[in-house]
Amino acid sequence: MMDTIIRGGRVLDGTGATETIADIAIDGGRIVEMGNLLHLHAALEIDADGAVVAPGFIDMHAHDDFNLPVNPYAEGKVRQGVTTVVNGNCGFSPAPCNAERLALHREIAVNLDSGLDFGWSSMGDFLDSHADCGVNVCQLVGHNAVRAAVMGVEARAPTETELDAMRAHVDEAMRAGAIGLSTGLFGPPSSYADIDEVVELAKVVARHGGSYHTHMRNEGAEVAEAIEEALEIGRRSGAAVQISHLKISNPHNHGIADRLLARLHAARDEGIDVHCDQYPYRASSGGLRARLPAWAQEGRRDEVLARMRNPEMRARLRYDIEEGMAREGTSMRIYDFADVLVAVSPSKPDYVGLSLAEVAVHEGKPPAVAMIDLLLDDMLATRGIYFHMSEDDVRRIMKDPLVAIGSDGLYMGVPGKPDNSNPHPRHYGSFARVLGRYTREERLLELPEAIRKMTGLSADILGLADRGRLAAGKRADIVIFDPETIQDRATFEDPHQAAEGVAQVLVDGVQVVRDGAHTGATPGRVLRPRKKA
Repeated sequence: MMDTIIRGGRVLDGTGATETIADIAIDGGRIVEMGNLLHLHAALEIDADGAVVAPGFIDMHAHDDFNLPVNPYAEGKVRQGVTTVVNGNCGFSPAPCNAERLALHREIAVNLDSGLDFGWSSMGDFLDSHADCGVNVCQLVGHNAVRAAVMGVEARAPTETELDAMRAHVDEAMRAGAIGLSTGLFGPPSSYADIDEVVELAKVVARHGGSYHTHMRNEGAEVAEAIEEALEIGRRSGAAVQISHLKISNPHNHGIADRLLARLHAARDEGIDVHCDQYPYRASSGGLRARLPAWAQEGRRDEVLARMRNPEMRARLRYDIEEGMAREGTSMRIYDFADVLVAVSPSKPDYVGLSLAEVAVHEGKPPAVAMIDLLLDDMLATRGIYFHMSEDDVRRIMKDPLVAIGSDGLYMGVPGKPDNSNPHPRHYGSFARVLGRYTREERLLELPEAIRKMTGLSADILGLADRGRLAAGKRADIVIFDPETIQDRATFEDPHQAAEGVAQVLVDGVQVVRDGAHTGATPGRVLRPRKKA
């Protein structure tokens, strides 16, 4: 007798092939057999008549490593069909952590951290202590964490001794089970690295068969140049390149998606193993501090706050926010205060959900001044949502076969505590939105291709040989959903809403979602792909 049999579903296997009607038998966490299985019986039989049965979705870009240790259920993800998350993106990871710089590590992670104790020093220690959770986890080692552990937040190149120490941290992480290195070259301390530093660390990753994942240095006026930097890092290091949440953030550059995608396809023809991921929204999210000019962000938090309080520097800062950063073509800037929503404000929870323009009216101040003062009151912990992309570019990027799906979702809630944040709805809705809005309603993608982008493509990028497809011998990460009703419900005004239409989710054969509700099961574990010696 099998553990579980899924009966009569419309099976999309993750390869992009058209659907077939089949039963799926599961035993010991693996798919044993597929086809007409009336001769087999199981302790649990799931009727999937009329529903789509697909591999569990793989979230190619997540930040759940700062939340899962205190909130292991991952309800926002699994209820939209996600069974594996890729954590440690944008240069941020909880490890390595230098005990002598614990306060600094907390400062760097202020917009991500759900209250971790940072009771580890190495990636191995962190992964060994990782709680069982509702999803499987692939972990990247973040360049911010590596640099901070060795150099703090100093705006300079490392000495050879420091570079060796960083190499050692990356090597330890890869040996411990990390799948690659991530950078967040848009902001400090990762932005202080030149290409040579990143190449040296990516070489370590390449020796272990890992990949280089990058939130690029510029996603606006110089996005094409930033892509060239990412490709050069792949060329020189030998590491596969994953461009995080490919987007065009500068309104003056909208419409160039075709040109960027053509360059990436050409790079593959040149022998560079490059892919991208994307979340299906025209708004991004992140710490408001990152929208300050580079000179204002240098150093520790107290140094940044001191600059913001200094009258002369405040005047310079206001000028840069209002005009100077635009003149310089800075990517990470405010384009329109009305297009920035407050997502998190520890000091002013009533402002959550308001635009910076509305905050300015409430405060009776010019918008740039209101922004500076909100960051001061929040001790730099303010998060924002930024409407700065073109829907046409989002659609064009989504259609490209190189582009996988990732949420870039962030949730900082802890069970039993009130959550006054207004996070980007992508945490709850990304995968359901692709299937509901862009596939069923707009027909931008055919359903088999949409599933491939969420499953088989991602598994291939990550080297997960036993996940991402439905076939005998594969791990039983499976989602069952209604293609006529699946949709995202989370909105920018009311983001804490789970997706609809997902009936069942199995992680390693265990039901994590049953009849649309979380079961409380936590069968997920850290996946440590076998690396090269």
